[in-house]
Amino acid sequence: MRRRCLIAGATAFGLVAGAGALALPAANAEEPAVLLSEDFEDGAFGPLVQNGGAALSVVDADGDKALLVKGRTNDYDGVKTPADLLQAGGTYSFSAQVKLSAPAGTTTSARFVVEPAYSWVGNTTVTADAWTTVSGTFNAPAGADPATLRAYLGTGDLGAPYDYLVDDVVITGTAGPGDGGTWQPTPDPAFIPGGATNPTSTPLATARGTGNVVALTFDDGPNPGETAAVLDLLRDKGITATFCVIGQNVRAEGGADLLRRIVAEGHTLCNHGTTFADMGSWTQAQVEADLKENLRIIRAAAGDPALQVPYFRAPNGSWGATGEVAAALGMQPLGLGNVISDWDGNDLSEATLTDNLRRAFTPGAVVLAHDGGGDRSTTVRAVTTVVTEKLAEGWAFTLPSGGATGATPGISSGFESGTDGWTARGDGVQVGAGSDARTGTGSLLVTDRTQPWHGAALDVTAGLPVGAAMEVSVWAKLAPGQSPASLKVSVQRDNGGASAYEGVAGAAASVTADGWTQLKGTYTLGAAADKVQIYVEGPVGVDFLLDDFTLAPFGEKPIQADVPGLKDVLGADGIEHVGVAIDARETVGTAADLVRKHYNAFTPENAGKPESVQPVEGQFSFAQLDQLLDFADANGIEVYGHVLAWHSQTPAWFFKDGARDLTNSPADQALLKARMEAHIKGIADHIDARYPDGNSPVWAWDVVNEVIADGDTPNPHDMRDSRWFQVLGEGFVDEAFRLADRYFPDAVLFINDYNTEMPEKRADYLSLISALEARNVPIDGVGHQAHVDVARPVEWLEDSIIAVERLNPELLQAITELDVNASTENRGADVSGAPADPYSPAFENDEDAAAEVGYYYRDLFAMLREHNESVDSVTFWGISNARTWLRTWPMARPWEQPLPFDDELQVTPAYWGIVDPARLPARPADVLAPRIADQSDVQAVSNGASGAKVKYALPSAIDTLDGVVPLTCDPVPGSRFVIGATTVTCTATDEAGNTRTSSFDVVVTRKQPGKP
Repeated sequence: MRRRCLIAGATAFGLVAGAGALALPAANAEEPAVLLSEDFEDGAFGPLVQNGGAALSVVDADGDKALLVKGRTNDYDGVKTPADLLQAGGTYSFSAQVKLSAPAGTTTSARFVVEPAYSWVGNTTVTADAWTTVSGTFNAPAGADPATLRAYLGTGDLGAPYDYLVDDVVITGTAGPGDGGTWQPTPDPAFIPGGATNPTSTPLATARGTGNVVALTFDDGPNPGETAAVLDLLRDKGITATFCVIGQNVRAEGGADLLRRIVAEGHTLCNHGTTFADMGSWTQAQVEADLKENLRIIRAAAGDPALQVPYFRAPNGSWGATGEVAAALGMQPLGLGNVISDWDGNDLSEATLTDNLRRAFTPGAVVLAHDGGGDRSTTVRAVTTVVTEKLAEGWAFTLPSGGATGATPGISSGFESGTDGWTARGDGVQVGAGSDARTGTGSLLVTDRTQPWHGAALDVTAGLPVGAAMEVSVWAKLAPGQSPASLKVSVQRDNGGASAYEGVAGAAASVTADGWTQLKGTYTLGAAADKVQIYVEGPVGVDFLLDDFTLAPFGEKPIQADVPGLKDVLGADGIEHVGVAIDARETVGTAADLVRKHYNAFTPENAGKPESVQPVEGQFSFAQLDQLLDFADANGIEVYGHVLAWHSQTPAWFFKDGARDLTNSPADQALLKARMEAHIKGIADHIDARYPDGNSPVWAWDVVNEVIADGDTPNPHDMRDSRWFQVLGEGFVDEAFRLADRYFPDAVLFINDYNTEMPEKRADYLSLISALEARNVPIDGVGHQAHVDVARPVEWLEDSIIAVERLNPELLQAITELDVNASTENRGADVSGAPADPYSPAFENDEDAAAEVGYYYRDLFAMLREHNESVDSVTFWGISNARTWLRTWPMARPWEQPLPFDDELQVTPAYWGIVDPARLPARPADVLAPRIADQSDVQAVSNGASGAKVKYALPSAIDTLDGVVPLTCDPVPGSRFVIGATTVTCTATDEAGNTRTSSFDVVVTRKQPGKP
C-alpha cells in the first residue's frame, strides 16, 4: 500500500500490516495499542460500519483502494466505529486521510466526532486537491457506556450533496487511564479554578432550559469591530451570550476594554486558549499551562483575579486531552453544538450564513458563531437578522449546560401541547387550552377569576439562578367581549414558611381583546428560595389568554461610576440618611452596586411588614428580612424598619378569636395588645440574637403607618377606621410606641403617613401628634411619605415640615417614601382602597415628563436643604423607574419616571435635579394646571327658613411654576346659602392659561327650637 502524501501540518501515525485489523483492548491496558486499522485494500470497510444514508463503496483512487462516500447530505454520513471498541476512561488517537471527490479548489472541513456527546476531534480543512490527514486525541470519560461510545467521520457543509474519499483509518489507545487514575493538575494553592460546578471531561453541547431555548456562543474574539457590534445587538435585545476568548486577542489593542464590557454586560466567559493553536495532540501538561495562562490573561484584563470563566472550548474543535484538563481546572468543556460554518474556506455570504443560522436554531441547542479570527461582518449581520426573528417568535436565550454555579436558567412555554406546567392560581380558577394563539396553534386560557391575584402560575424555581438578571416576557390577550384591562406579571417567592410578592419590573400593560400585547420586564432572584412562581394577574373577573412565555438571562448595563453618590451630595448638605426601598433583588448584581454607591440607608419594602414576619400566629419567618439585614451589615448600611403596626398587609388572625372578629371589649383589647407585644418583641428578640453585640443595622422604625384617613371620619383626628382603631381606639398608637420604645430602646421611632402635605390632612396629623406628645408617648420622629406628583406644590410639603418644627423642634422628620409621578391624577397612596381608573400621562412625550420631574426634584431638594436641621432622612421608594410601584398600581402606567434612576439604573433628570440642576434639559412648556387643596364640606346652621350667610375660607391654590394663583369660588364667601347642600365650585388659572376646578358643599341646617 502506498502512503498518501500529507499536507503541511498533518501528523502521521504508525500502522499495522494488513487490512481490516481490529484488536479489542484488554481492560486497563497500560500501553497504547493499535485497536483498528482499515486501508480498504480487501474491497470492504469492516469492522467500520455505515453511518447515515450515503452510498458507500470501495473504489480505486490514486493507485490503491479507498472508500467513496457518495451523495453525502448530513455531516455524519460515512463510517463509524463498532460498539465496544472504545472503553470508559481510555485515551485514544484517531487518524484518517480524506480527500474531496469534487472540482479542484473545493474545500470543507472534516473531523472525528465521538458520540454520545458529539465531541469533535482533530477538525481539519480538507480539499479536492490533495489527501489530508485528519488526526487528534480523545479522552473517554469515566463511566461512559462502551456500547454508545462510538466515533464517526464528520464533514462540513457545501450546501448540497457531495462525495468524498477516506483511506488509512487508524485508531490507537488504551482501555483506561494509563496511570490507573484520573489526571490531576499541578498542585498550586494560589490557583483559582474557572468556576464551573462539577464539570465533566465530556464536552456538553446543550442549552439550559426547555422548549425554544438556545445558548448563543461566540468564538475567537474579542475583536474591536465585530465583538463591539455583537455586544451592541445583545444589549439592545436584552439577551446574554457566552464568549470564548483567545488570549492574544485580549492582549491586542482594544481587547481588554472589550473583555471588560463583556463581563460588565452580564455575559459569560469561555476559555479558548492563548492562541489559535490546535491542542489536539498536546500533552496534559502543555494544555494545563496554556489554559492557566489564558485564565491569567483574562482575569488581569478584567481586573478581577477570581473572575469566573466557567467554560472551555478547544480551538478548531480539536479536543485531545483538553477536556480532561479543563474539567480538572474548573471549566466545563463546551461542545461546538450547531455550527453555522462562518470560518474561512466556506461560503461566508450573508445569505448563506443567515440560512445556516436559522437551521442551527433547534430547541435546546448550543449555537456557535464567530466574532473574531477574521472578517466576521457577515456573521454579525446574520446574527442580527436571525436573533431578531427568533425573539419575535418567542425564543429564549440562555447559558449552555454545566459551567457556572446556579440553577438552570431559561424556560419557555408555547402551549402547543398543553399547559406546559402552568397551573391555576386561586380557588375556582380554570386554566386550559385557548382557541386563539399568537404563534403556532396553542395558547393558555385563564377564566373564573374572583380575586385580583387570581390567574395562571408557573413554578420557575429551577430556572432562576440567584443573582442573575432575567428577562420575563409573555404575550397576553383578553378573551372575546372583555373590556380593556391592565395585566401584570408578578413573582411569589417562598422562604421558611413565608411568602414575598414582587412585581416583575416593567411587565405590565393595558391589554385588549383585539390583539396580543407583550408583558415584558426583568427580575433578579436575590437569594435562594424554597419555591419561586411567576404568575399573571389582573382585575377581578377578567378572562385572558397567554402565549409565548420566555424566561431568559438579561444583560445589565453597569452603573455609572463617574457620577457623584446621592449620599455624598446630600450628606454634605446636612441630610444624614439617604435611603431607598429595596427587597432581596437589590442585594445582588448591578442593583446592589447602585445601592452601595448612592445610599447609606434602606427600607425593607415588604420584608418587615406583619404578613411577612408572622403570617401565622406564633410562627415567625425572618428569612426575607434577614437577607436584607445581612446585606446592610456587610456593607455598613443602616436600615429604616417598616412597619410594626399597619392596617394593611397584616394577617387577619391578628383581629380574630378563632372565627370571631374581635370587639372593643376589655378581654378582646387585652388579647390584641398581647398580640401586638408578642409581634414587636419577637422581632426585637430575633434581631438582638442575630446581633448580640447590640450593633444592629436598624436605626429607625415606622411604628405606626397611615393612621389618618383622607377625609372626615367620626373618629378623633379623623383617624382611619381600621381594625386596630375599632378594637383599641386611638390608644393603639400609644401602645405601639411604648412597646417599640421598650424593645427597641436605641432606635428612632417614627409615625408615618401619606398626603401629609395636604392642608386638611396636615391638620389632622398634627392634632394626633400633639395628643401623643401631651400623653408623653415616646415618639421621636414624624414621617412624610411624599408620594407626590409634578403638580402638587412643594410649598404644601414645606408648610407641613414647618408646622412640625413649630410643634416641637426636637422631633426628627423624614421623607419616607419619595416618588414624583407625572400623571394627571394623584388620588393618594392608600393601597387598601385602590383608586379607580383611569390615570393618564400629564405630558405627551416621555422626555418632557422626565424633564419636569427633574425640575420638581430641583425645587423639592432646595426646600429640604433649607430644613436640614429637622429633616434627618430621605428615602426614595424604589431603586429604579422599572421597579416603581407606580408603573403597575392601580393600573399599568408605563409613562411614570418618578425616581433618580431609569429602567437600566442610569441617572435621570430627577438625579440631576438633586445633584446639579445646571445639567437639567430645557423645561417643557407649562401644561400643568394649578393644584387646589381638597376642601371638606362646610357646615352651617340657619336660624330661619331663608338660610344663612356663610363666610367659608378659600382653599389653597398653588401652581408649581407660578406659585400662589388667584382662586375664584362661586357662590363667593359671605353669600347666603339656602337650607340643604349647595355646591361651591372653585377655579384657578395659571399664567399659561391652564385651569383647574374643584368643588365642595356648604351644608346649611335649620336650627331646632329649644336647642342652643
